[in-house]
This record gives sequence, C-alpha cells and structure tokens, in this order.
Amino acid sequence: MSARAVGSALAGMAIVALVVGVGLLNPVRTPPVGTDSLGPDGGELVSDYLERARETLDTVEESAWALASFAAPMTADDVIAATPGVRVSEVLFRVSLDRVQTPLVVIAVPDNNEAIRRSPGAAATRLAAMSGVDERQKRVAEVSSLQLSQGCACAIGAVVHGSAKDLAALAGTPPIRALEALPADGTPWRAALRPLLPEYVDVVRVGPDDGPVP
Repeated sequence: MSARAVGSALAGMAIVALVVGVGLLNPVRTPPVGTDSLGPDGGELVSDYLERARETLDTVEESAWALASFAAPMTADDVIAATPGVRVSEVLFRVSLDRVQTPLVVIAVPDNNEAIRRSPGAAATRLAAMSGVDERQKRVAEVSSLQLSQGCACAIGAVVHGSAKDLAALAGTPPIRALEALPADGTPWRAALRPLLPEYVDVVRVGPDDGPVP
C-alpha cells in the first residue's frame, strides 16, 4: 500500500472514531412515551390501586388533572353534585349489563353544567354510530345507546382539574371511590383512561361476556 493510501485510511479511521465519540458524548434521546395512563392495571389488587391513587395526590403542588372513579354509576346531575369545586373536562360512560362486556365512552365537556347534562346524549349518539365487528357488539351498542338516551345512571368516572386542596377534599367524599392525579408533565387529552369500575371488588379483572343482550 502506498503512503498516500495509508494516509487516507488513517484519516478515514480518525473520522469514524470522531463520529462515534460525538455519538457517545451526545446520544440521541429516546422520545418520551406519548400516552399517559390513569387507572388500575389488569390483575392489580383494588386495595393496591386505591393506595397508589391516594399517593399521587400527595405529589400535587398547585393543581392537577385527575381521574375520578365513582363509587356507583351516576346520572349527569349526580356528576355535577359529586364534583364541587373542580373543573370537569370529560365524563366517562359505561352501561352495565349482566355478564355482558359493554364499551367505555369518553365525552369531553366544556366548563359548564349544561354541557355535563348533555353528555349522556352525546355518548348515546356516538354509540349509535358504532358498527361493531359482529351482531352481538352491534346489539350491545344499540342497547347502551338507548339507555344513555333515556338518562340512565351510567357515568362511572370523570376527568377533573383542581387545586391540591380541592382534589384532596374531593377524594374524601363518599361518591368518589378513587382519585388519581396525573403527573405535572402529563397530557390529560392524550391519557389512556381505565376507571376503577364499581364491580371491581378485590382484583381488577374483566368479567365474563357470556350473558344475553336484552
């Protein structure tokens, strides 16, 4: 190999080493996960989730968004009465049918009580537009839509915003079974929501789906 070729090879190796070194000193950052999550995990003990949710409230310094899971299904007026002092931004609906899995519907609402009162109708409309993948799912959507349009007690949770003091006060009221605060850097409108359903007593476990659809 000529002296010129050797020199070119050494120069190339030096450039590679420099690039690798820069990469080690300035590694490409892994983009953060784009979706936050609120609610219990599948298989989690209910007692563990309740404790975990309470602990999140201790981290709130000024204000925060939070997922409220209701102790029992509510009407829209019940939701208004159960959430004093906080801003309700989303209402979560799920029609309860014995031994039938029904869809969760999340409805965003402006900051006023009338919007909360209209939210069951919005949920009913959304379900009525669902096609489903089979006849059973279509029928479940139809039945759920009908009950919501009739003003059923089918609200099982809400996303709320409030001060640390207001959230702590809300968490101590009987209608609220669990209140989990979103981290300060979380994004509420991108969060995956899994409310603690009233039927979850000991363990968070999906129930059977073998019952007849009315």
